[in-house]
Amino acid sequence: MALFLSCLQLVIQEVYNANILPEPYQTIASLGLMFLAVLIGRKKAQPNLNQNQPLGFVTVTAGHSNVDPGAVSGKFKEAELVTNFRNAVAYYLKSSGISIKTDGVGTTNNPLASAIKLIKGSSVAVEFHLNAAGSSQANGIETIALPKDKKLAQDLSKAVAAALGSRLRGNEGWIDQSQSARGKLGFISNGGLIVELGFISNEDEISRFNARYWLAAKAVADVLIDYEKRN
Repeated sequence: MALFLSCLQLVIQEVYNANILPEPYQTIASLGLMFLAVLIGRKKAQPNLNQNQPLGFVTVTAGHSNVDPGAVSGKFKEAELVTNFRNAVAYYLKSSGISIKTDGVGTTNNPLASAIKLIKGSSVAVEFHLNAAGSSQANGIETIALPKDKKLAQDLSKAVAAALGSRLRGNEGWIDQSQSARGKLGFISNGGLIVELGFISNEDEISRFNARYWLAAKAVADVLIDYEKRN
């Protein structure tokens, strides 16, 4: 059954990526792909979490907020796109039995101060952003983190890059916050990681993000689930 659903998913994905469907049916196809991803995830064996070992919780937050849109490119606003991504990651984590905390549900995206408060007590805390640049050619995936989280940062970046068909930036996807464009960052200084999911200013990259973000969210969730198992 899982094989059949996977084949059906690939067919719909190819039709969707070909951009031959009228606008209303593009939305229907996107929803159908999300539904199939959930079904396939349930058909496949979930990671064998050690039920005898108390697990912490995972914090997943969206960058910026409902009052701060972040980077804007045409009709796309960073805060809205990363909120959708946060919701997808949160769904996959909860479906796998992982306890989570988020900086809002649905369209709610609380400010950074609220997100930072959720880091304390978590086994891992990840926030999602989109990059922007003056050049429309700038592209790639990176995760900003402290040196102690280098391996996890690289794993997260590689998962997103593979799902979206993007390249890695920095040191195999890892950027130390001291080398980031903004220098010291509150979320990272408090123990979190920031995943930059691509460039909103790159038309091709943001198009691929919008078409495949649920695949990238599943890949990110898988990395975090594996991290929970090993720590």
